[in-house]
Amino acid sequence: MKLKCLWCLNEEPKVTFEKKAHTIPKSLGGQNYNKNVCDECNSFFGNKQEVNYSIEEALKETFNITRRRLLMGTKQKRQVGKFKSRFFDIKERNGKPRLVVKPSFRLNSTYQRELSYYFKRGLYKMYLEELNRQTDKGFESKYDVIRNFARYGNGTATVLYFNRVAGMMMMFAREAETPILYFDRMKYLYSNEQFVEIEFLGHVFGFPITLFSKSDFDNYINKSLKEKQGFFKEAKVIDKLTDVDLSLRIMND
Repeated sequence: MKLKCLWCLNEEPKVTFEKKAHTIPKSLGGQNYNKNVCDECNSFFGNKQEVNYSIEEALKETFNITRRRLLMGTKQKRQVGKFKSRFFDIKERNGKPRLVVKPSFRLNSTYQRELSYYFKRGLYKMYLEELNRQTDKGFESKYDVIRNFARYGNGTATVLYFNRVAGMMMMFAREAETPILYFDRMKYLYSNEQFVEIEFLGHVFGFPITLFSKSDFDNYINKSLKEKQGFFKEAKVIDKLTDVDLSLRIMND
């Protein structure tokens, strides 16, 4: 049976499938592959875009700081690569972790919106590849909104970030070493035909997977927040990357 690419929808022999395509970046500890990503599309996500970083790097930089925070003070079962970040570092002060922002991480609005744009494309990329790997779904036309945005940069993406009430979260042993993308781990993850929610390294995101109206969006938000009562206090539309609690500051409370 010929392989078909999840992104460009081309089949063999028009495209090749020789390289392993990590669904979660290897630099984040990702161990799983998706066999339905052609070499050209796989390379695209790892190559620098109009900016001086790739979609995969924008994703890695965002979650790497979270992973570093979760691994601090723990004994790893498997070897975890040395923490490297072009934007951040975490240092301890009086026994508490402190986020250090490097000069390359500019805080002006234009830069932050640009970075969040590529991060959101990476989030969609990770979602669709993991959905396909775990369930064999993803080729259906309803996912074209994700394909067009993540792979081709067409359209926009409304991505919600859910802020927790407290810094308590359920995570499996070694999850920070080898992260897993969850669609239904907890009851508070609410999804319907138009919107999905995912949990990754303690962060919960919600976003549309197909076209929607304002009433669809409002209805989704209301139902989602009702499911999250006691766990999350608000849903924030990501405009800048700093809208995401990268270093899990909530755990300091």
